Amino acid sequence: MTDAFDIPPVPDADYVRSPFTPTFGVIPPRLADRQQLVDAFARMLDEGPGARGQATLITGQRGMGKSVMLKVFQKVAQSRGWICAQDQASPGVVQRLTEARIPEAMATLDWESQSSMRITGGGFSVMGFGGSVSTTSEDRFPVTPDFQHQLIRAVEALAERGSGLLVTLDEVHRSNIDELRQVTDALSAAVSERAPVAFVGAGLPASIDDLVNDRVSTYLRRAERIDLGLLTEAGAREGLTRPLEKTGKSMSKQALEQAVAASGRYPYLVQLIGDEAFKLAGSEDVITISHVRQAAADAQRVMYRQIHEPTFAGLSSRDRDYLYAMSADERASMTAEVAKRMNMDPRNAGTYRNRLLAAGVIESPARGVVTFTTPYTREYILEREGSS
Repeated sequence: MTDAFDIPPVPDADYVRSPFTPTFGVIPPRLADRQQLVDAFARMLDEGPGARGQATLITGQRGMGKSVMLKVFQKVAQSRGWICAQDQASPGVVQRLTEARIPEAMATLDWESQSSMRITGGGFSVMGFGGSVSTTSEDRFPVTPDFQHQLIRAVEALAERGSGLLVTLDEVHRSNIDELRQVTDALSAAVSERAPVAFVGAGLPASIDDLVNDRVSTYLRRAERIDLGLLTEAGAREGLTRPLEKTGKSMSKQALEQAVAASGRYPYLVQLIGDEAFKLAGSEDVITISHVRQAAADAQRVMYRQIHEPTFAGLSSRDRDYLYAMSADERASMTAEVAKRMNMDPRNAGTYRNRLLAAGVIESPARGVVTFTTPYTREYILEREGSS
């Protein structure tokens, strides 16, 4: 009796794994085109309270590296002795930060009596919080900690150690505005008193624009803005070649140019094509143009499965009609033409345009113009339309 399938052998000691990281939210082996952002964030921490960038919003379409930058900033903060409380800005975030994330972050430090961390003394009085929480007052007047109370307790203790707290929130969106306001109001109060605290939020451009333009929070409106876009050609080349340096492989000049073109300088695709090409090369020392061409075709199918199919599944039929109408254009689409193809009044078609903008499926680089945000969206639509 034979097995129904063959199990590949376990790699030996000479096996070289792919240096690329085609997974969302994972820091790539080389953070191309982003070092200036890292340097600016480190400088903000080094300069201390009141420095520019103490509140920062990161925007960018899917696959541009927003979650990666949050992780990078966390590592920078940790290198300065700060602790980090991170979460997603989804319902329940205030409770999670108050009851879990901040306590978890505080627990990573070496406290003399970690089991009963009660803050006494006037650690914040020098920053303006003269009424710092004491053991005596807590015993006499029991407090049910809310986020601001927990935040003040934490940064008081951290300030005494010469440390600080970085709060990061991913997927920032207006749909959870009440909780977001609680968080930013507390952070704003602490920052105004020169507390060692910083905030970085990340979200889609339309979501961040909604928050900032609607004056939801003065704190967010004044935040530093980082807009992550496509890599430069030099950055895409660096992202494809630098990871190979320690593997014994290289990429031919033709293959490199083909890989850069196929990636569209989209950060996630740089990792995906690099990974596929590396594996296709196998034991060969040089990644050739044929490897890259096959890798690009494979990467396109991965994009269909991982991004386009789930995205389309969550759209209404009229939202999809808007995208079908856009797919008639090889490049950018005029909104008036899209409405005409849908046989709709431009104002009514604008409803679907706005929904797709908010969902990060399309973007508007200029007034009256829309484009797809993710590579291969048009190709996916045309294939989908052709098979239906």
